Amino acid sequence: MPLQDDVREYTMDMTRLHTKYRLNPYEGLPLEDARGRVVTCVAGVAWLTMEGDTRDVVLAPGESFTIDRDGLTLLAAQQPSVVTVSVARRAQSWWQRAVAALARVYGPAAIRAERTGVY
Repeated sequence: MPLQDDVREYTMDMTRLHTKYRLNPYEGLPLEDARGRVVTCVAGVAWLTMEGDTRDVVLAPGESFTIDRDGLTLLAAQQPSVVTVSVARRAQSWWQRAVAALARVYGPAAIRAERTGVY
């Protein structure tokens, strides 16, 4: 986080897949366009609020929350805390979604020539 006399704006880089942060009491972490990211409290107590949402989420150790909207999400610590921010899952290509749908409907043998229908 920036020092007190540093006036630059800081927003977390959301291109990483998994990140761990140590937050001091009343220290905040802004997350921009974090839809689908999973915030997990590892230690301490974390408070999370999202732009345009009236909910406030308080996470105790071991609890997680999946951010369900884009925009600004603020993550703050109520006491010395450790949180992780990760991706719920990677987006699939249209081909991967089609293959998964075929496997669900017709079973894995329908899309894998080496299988003969015996599971």
